[in-house]
Amino acid sequence: MSETAPSPMEPTITERDMLGAMEVLAGTAAEPEPLIVLTDEEIMALDGLSALEILGSPYLSQDAVDAETSAASALRSLVARGMVRTGSAQREEEGEAVSGGADPSQRPVQLDRRLAGVVTLRRIPEAMVTSERTLEGGTTTLAHYFFPRSGVLEEYITVDGFHHFSVPHLDAVAARIQRFADPFEVADADGEPQSMALQEAVASFDVDDTRALTVLTAVADEGGRRATIAATSAQVQVLDNGALDSEPSPTRAVQISAVSPETLLAVIDTMLPRAEADGEDEGEDATAQS
Repeated sequence: MSETAPSPMEPTITERDMLGAMEVLAGTAAEPEPLIVLTDEEIMALDGLSALEILGSPYLSQDAVDAETSAASALRSLVARGMVRTGSAQREEEGEAVSGGADPSQRPVQLDRRLAGVVTLRRIPEAMVTSERTLEGGTTTLAHYFFPRSGVLEEYITVDGFHHFSVPHLDAVAARIQRFADPFEVADADGEPQSMALQEAVASFDVDDTRALTVLTAVADEGGRRATIAATSAQVQVLDNGALDSEPSPTRAVQISAVSPETLLAVIDTMLPRAEADGEDEGEDATAQS
């Protein structure tokens, strides 16, 4: 119990883990209740420090915090709450390993099945969209993991390193990101799109009056795209940063414009990855066999 759980290059995922993942995604709702809340240090204890690399770890990143000690304490807390089981008593059968080379029967601990499902889903998304928002009080992140058959896992990370997980409907995701990027509901009317160099577009933001600045990034197998959303006291502007396939040049031409609530929602919706209707079953099979 004095060490955190290992994080191999290819973590072992079992049939039980996949069952937990499917059960989590089955709980989808348009306005979902929080499914589970984990801290930075709990995620590190469960899945290693690398599991926090993409979305960050606001609490563990503080200079005064010892990550290893915090993760070890977090693991003890998870055991005390019954979310992690040690020893062989009251363990469920893990089944076969569907990925990774380790023997499932040799796992030092077993996670509660819902917890195992969340940890597994964080490992195997087919696509991902992150929204990193900076307000006066700090930076928060809203992430969405996408899966076959319209499956979505949402993770909201607070400024103090709490990770709130929920399972919204796919059709509700764009509106949830819209509320996150425009928390004061100041989007008003569409403006005329302006084309200019990237460095000029960034400089055109009214920094002193910007109340929320959100960087929206979508990543999928076919590529990725980024947009910057700036909400001032009177309007919302959207900068199309373009594709993620190359290092952005300061002189590259981009578009920026003020947007109405309807246009903001449409812009966000077009950035969400969606599986082709005739390819969803193939994607699900591939995920189960990975």
